[in-house]
This record gives sequence, structure tokens and C-alpha cells, in this order.
Amino acid sequence: MKLLENFKNLFLYAGLSKEEYHELRPSICKENQNLLGVFSMIGAMMFFILFVTSLLSRGFASINSTTYLVSGITMLAILICVRCFVSKFPSLVMMLVYVFEIVLYIFAIHVSMMHPDKPAVSAVALLLVSPLLFYDCPIRLSALIVAVITIFCIIVSKIKGTEIADTDIWNMITFGMVAIVTTMFIMRIKMRALAQARQLEYVSQTDILTGLKNRNYFEIMVQEIPERCASNLICVYGDVNGLHEINNNHGHDAGDKMLREVAERIRQSFGLEHSFRVGGDEFVAFRMDGKPEEVHGEIEKIREELFKKGYHVAFGVAVREKTDSRINMYEIVKEAESNMYAAKKEFYLQPENNRKTR
Repeated sequence: MKLLENFKNLFLYAGLSKEEYHELRPSICKENQNLLGVFSMIGAMMFFILFVTSLLSRGFASINSTTYLVSGITMLAILICVRCFVSKFPSLVMMLVYVFEIVLYIFAIHVSMMHPDKPAVSAVALLLVSPLLFYDCPIRLSALIVAVITIFCIIVSKIKGTEIADTDIWNMITFGMVAIVTTMFIMRIKMRALAQARQLEYVSQTDILTGLKNRNYFEIMVQEIPERCASNLICVYGDVNGLHEINNNHGHDAGDKMLREVAERIRQSFGLEHSFRVGGDEFVAFRMDGKPEEVHGEIEKIREELFKKGYHVAFGVAVREKTDSRINMYEIVKEAESNMYAAKKEFYLQPENNRKTR
């Protein structure tokens, strides 16, 4: 049963569990988008060069010229879609991947049929190589291979002579099976490598205790954040009050629990991508194109909810309007931090919170 389950995972999810595969889908989509951009550009250039060469040597009446032109236009259309539309509609990526592969298969079959007295080498070669260009589950790639083999065999049996047709059909079926087996195992290696790369990226960017983005990612993203806003940028700086006392009086587990609670409330309000733990008990979050009064209202709500659990957080806010000049991220973060320290000082000036009187 275990062997059957392993084969099922290999065929359906490239050796990953169902959960692992679905978690990896955004990374698969991103990788396929990058690969599709490169391969469609290369394909468009190749087909247009072949078109011009064929046009100069044989004239537009050549069947090959028309094939090259249509293939090149299709590749160019795929490239335009990747550059202009995929970022807004990520679901288009896999559809474009299969359009790309189908164009290659149609081209290879067409070229093979142009020489009915010769074996179909190009179609067999593409059958082996094409499924390995992108990332996808083996069952879909295998289904495409089977469909191509079936269509190819039907066309060959009608166009080519018996001897050549038998050779082509035998080669196509044999190498098709090789392609399916190869695809399963190569895809398993590629998916495992992608999963490991994603895990390393997660560890390098994520604060393990709270699940927020960490200081390293903050330093990377801090200069990119202004580009994401159109009108203004709001920076919120938070610092937990009393972490030292909780650790001393109730243990570090209690302190860790408090940090996780604070982080979760910040994440809920500002989103994971724009929420950072930048120090032991310090947090930074950003809101693009927001209203300062709404942000202050959210902060007050966070403070009240945490207060009910016995936690206290000092917050500071800074706002910058986006003009022609670039927002100085050092200044806005520093101002929010200064405002946070002012709030923290006010908190500890209250007798019940003053460390010296306890």
C-alpha cells in the first residue's frame, strides 16, 4: 500500500504530498512565468528568423514560411501576455505554458509530415524535451504526451507509407513512454529543489517565533515599499511594554506567547507582507495610500484588544505624502520610532507602570 501511495504522489504531485504541492503552487507559477518569458522570446526570435530565411530562399508561397510566421506570431503573443497580463491574472500562466508546448508539438508534427519518406525525428525529439521545460504535475504532462502520440499516430498512418509509418509509430510510442517515465522522475527532482529553495527563502525572510517578516527582509524591502504607494505612506512602529518583567516573573514561554499575540494582531491589520519584527520586542508595519485617522483607529483597537489580555504596546506613527521626490525611508521609520518612544515614556510615567516603584 505504501508503494502504491508513493507512486500516486509521484504521478499526481511529483513526489510531494498534496499539501506540500498546493503550498508550492505560487512558487511553481512564478518559476513558470519566468521560464515562459525566456522561452517564448527565444521561440519568437527563432521562428521569425526561420520565416525570413524561408521567405528569401523560397518565397512566401512556401508552406514552411506560413508555418514559421504563424508559430512566431503565436510565440510573440505568449510573450506579450506574460509581460502585460500574467501579473494581474496569475491563472493564465499554466494555460500559456500548454499553449507554448502545443505550438511546439504542432510545428514538429507539421515539419515531420513535410517529408513523408523520412522518419519523424523532430517530433520525437520535442516529445522528450518539451515536458521538461516547465514545472507541473506529471499527470497533466503525461496526458499531453499521450494526446500528442495519439494524434501523431493517426496522422502518420494516413499520410506516410506503411514502412515509414510503422517506424514512426513505434518510435513515438517507445520514446513517449520514456518521456513519461523521465518526466515523472525529473519533475520530482525539480519540485524537491524548488521546495527546498522555498523553505530556505522562508527561513531567511521569516521570524520563526512570530511568523512575521524578519529584520533581514525588512532591510531588503524597505527601499521597495515607497514604489508600491501612489499618494502616501504610513509607518507604524510598535514596542511591547513589560516584556522583561514577564520573562522574569512568568518565564520566557509567557513572553513568547505575548510576542506572538502582538504579532498576530499587527498582521491582521497590516498584512503579512508589510509587517516586520525588527527587534526582540519591536515591530514595524506599513500602510500604503491609507488614511492616518483610520490607522490611528486600528492601532487603538489593537491596543485595547491586547490590554484585555494584560499586554501593553507603545505605538508611534509617521506619515509621508508621495511627491515627485522619493520617500526617505530612514526618516519616516526614525520619526515613527521617536513617536513610539514618546508613547513608551508616557506609559512608564504612570505610577502603576513605573519600574522604580515596583
